Amino acid sequence: MSDRLVDVRTPLAVSETVRIELGADGTMHVVTPNVTLHLDRERCEELATTLARSMLRLRKLDSARARPVLRVVVGDGAARAQDEPRGA
Repeated sequence: MSDRLVDVRTPLAVSETVRIELGADGTMHVVTPNVTLHLDRERCEELATTLARSMLRLRKLDSARARPVLRVVVGDGAARAQDEPRGA
């Protein structure tokens, strides 16, 4: 039997597929289905910030892609309704 203590982790945040835990030594454990990251607090903060920035950038890229606006056209070709905003 080892003299090494078991690492007791404190859950910090949990979602359906991801959880973040704080180890007794201060290590942040980012646990996903395919990979687990063991990071110090500074690297974990950097990862969270970088992920947030990438999601904002992705949202801008997605919204920049032109999608046709919905328009109701009746048989004579005249528009009978206002253009609907995207996402409506």
